[in-house]
Amino acid sequence: SCVPLHSESGGHLRTSVGERDRGEHMMETAVLERTIVKLGSLLALGFGEAGANIIGQNMHGANTAAINAMVEGTRVECVIGVARIRDFSTATVVLQANVMTFVNQIAEIVHGVADGYHGYTSRNNGGVFLVIWRADGRPEGMAKLADMSMMAFVQILIAVHRSPVLAAYRAHPGLKLRLGRDCRVNLSCALHFGWAIEGAVG
Repeated sequence: SCVPLHSESGGHLRTSVGERDRGEHMMETAVLERTIVKLGSLLALGFGEAGANIIGQNMHGANTAAINAMVEGTRVECVIGVARIRDFSTATVVLQANVMTFVNQIAEIVHGVADGYHGYTSRNNGGVFLVIWRADGRPEGMAKLADMSMMAFVQILIAVHRSPVLAAYRAHPGLKLRLGRDCRVNLSCALHFGWAIEGAVG
């Protein structure tokens, strides 16, 4: 159906109600799509890579709204990397509430670089990041995995030392007082290859 609209010149402008409804429907679909993407991102953030199995298994049970978090863990061969923020206890005392921003600034680098080298940050405990590279069982894949994990940690250290945001902490009076005039944000890193049980805990 069409609705007549009067123009200033006295003529009639006609607009299709059907077209307007389609436009509104498209806008609602776009909003719904963005909401689903956000919910998915929040689920990934909350559950992590290890919790993806729980999400996947619960999505199959479309007949019920109940959630079953009691999913068995699986044994995986992997490269395990640990990145620890140096002098984190001192930074916590000095920065107080701002230590959350400090950790998240470093986490942004660690997560971004690890993802770029096909790893994922399994968890963060204060100033310690646990990074995982899961093996696929092929011998040639193991060598590539070891190279990627080593290169990722090299790039993480480079990014931390080159970051202008983290460089600002070198001039922080509280940190300079406790750590000396040449203090800087730094990480200590370690890599290990072996097996682990992967699953969501808690």
